[in-house]
Amino acid sequence: MGNKLFLFLVLLFSVQAMSQTIDSTSNLANQKRFMVFVNGNRGAKFNKITTDNVLHLKDPTGYWYNYDDTIISRFQPVQAIYFDGHHPVSTSMHRTNARFIKAYFFSRFCWFSKKSRWVLNTKFNEIGFKVRVENGKIAGQNLLNYLRENQLLEKQVTIDFINHSMGYAYTLGILEVVKPYIKLGKFLAIAPESGGLQGDDWNQFEEVWQYGSNMNSPTSNVIYYQDGIAPQTPLKGIENLDALKGGRVFIPKEWSRFKQGFLKSHHLNWFQWFFLIKPTDIGYFKR
Repeated sequence: MGNKLFLFLVLLFSVQAMSQTIDSTSNLANQKRFMVFVNGNRGAKFNKITTDNVLHLKDPTGYWYNYDDTIISRFQPVQAIYFDGHHPVSTSMHRTNARFIKAYFFSRFCWFSKKSRWVLNTKFNEIGFKVRVENGKIAGQNLLNYLRENQLLEKQVTIDFINHSMGYAYTLGILEVVKPYIKLGKFLAIAPESGGLQGDDWNQFEEVWQYGSNMNSPTSNVIYYQDGIAPQTPLKGIENLDALKGGRVFIPKEWSRFKQGFLKSHHLNWFQWFFLIKPTDIGYFKR
């Protein structure tokens, strides 16, 4: 009797597990909207390594804090996908750690000037940018493989793209590969690095938003409060974007100056002003 009961329980649990697997596969097959998150440089500790271009269904590094959870909740139902867009400093506008430190040091004395003639590293690193784009193309192929393996390319799937810092160039590489096969959703570039070097036809997207510091304008903050990790320039081509489909969102004037500066105006740890943007405000990122 005991053996029969044991076999019955094993059979019951096996059927339940199979049912859950079928439901999970069915839900994925019916999924029509995906959201791709691409992070930037993960800090000096990881400066000697680069991305592996592997697709993840959960944040593999904890880079996004709870920004991704908040955005995902606004887009339900949606399946999140993550790529690690980390690349060493050598691929950035800083090029070396020494130049990064020099820029940080001198920016601490710029309390009056709004224009950086030599303090911040603002010259694009075209070679480094291209390295990130090329790795993004590998990620794009991995994304296509994932969609194909789950029989999703036969459907018209919509994909939204969210990137931070050096992840911007990587995202452009993904786009080059996947654009012919998907419907472009919404695009959010948070403090993009070298955003003015390369862009896209942004009007092909549902919306495009760039969040970050306001630099090189009459209303800019002084250099002391600027994003020095990735000095902000408009995304290339964003000036041609339909005004009803997006634009730039700057750090609010009421945001504490103690939470701004070379590092703080860039790092997600001090980017909580994102959560102050209300549904009725321009730039609120939602489905």
